[in-house]
Amino acid sequence: MVLKVQNIKLPDIPPFDFELKDNGLYGLIGRNGIGKSTLFGVLAGGVGSSTAQIISGRVAYLPDVESFDENLKMKDYFSILTPVERKKAQELLTTFGADKFQKKRIGQFSLGMKELFATILSFSIECDVLIIDELFSGLDVSKKALVYKEIEKVAREKTVLLTSHNLKEIEHFCDKTYLLSEGGLSLVTDFDAAAQEIGYMDIFF
Repeated sequence: MVLKVQNIKLPDIPPFDFELKDNGLYGLIGRNGIGKSTLFGVLAGGVGSSTAQIISGRVAYLPDVESFDENLKMKDYFSILTPVERKKAQELLTTFGADKFQKKRIGQFSLGMKELFATILSFSIECDVLIIDELFSGLDVSKKALVYKEIEKVAREKTVLLTSHNLKEIEHFCDKTYLLSEGGLSLVTDFDAAAQEIGYMDIFF
């Protein structure tokens, strides 16, 4: 699915265009506050833009794991999925070992459990573009490895946009990575230079 954006304007950034012609895993990096989440919100339709023209198909984006109703359980959210999506969610529960806490209310979840649930929900939704915004920071190393293995499968069929403060993960797993800065959106060819520009100091797990 082609993702094509023309004349998108973010605060403090001149209008720019970009296009992703093929499915795959694409990283997006930039300093805090530059507008990554705003860009994602515009792509998903949750943030309005009077100038942007977007061709994207169906976009799936979960902006915040804290948006879940803490009185509900995972099954309550799965109940609103289509049968195909619900089947996928059940498969991922087993794959990620999350079935053991599906009887708990979300308010009893740790950050890692919330992130794992959000990952399962996001991966299950039928869409053309999947946006993953800082979703894995609370996962332990073993769960994160399983998640990235699944992302590789998802990215064969969808356009996946991923942002993370762990630049080494972005460099290792993403097919291409783009830097969002005051100058617009540019392809990253030198990760060391990009890290210095935006101040990322994370290590690879």
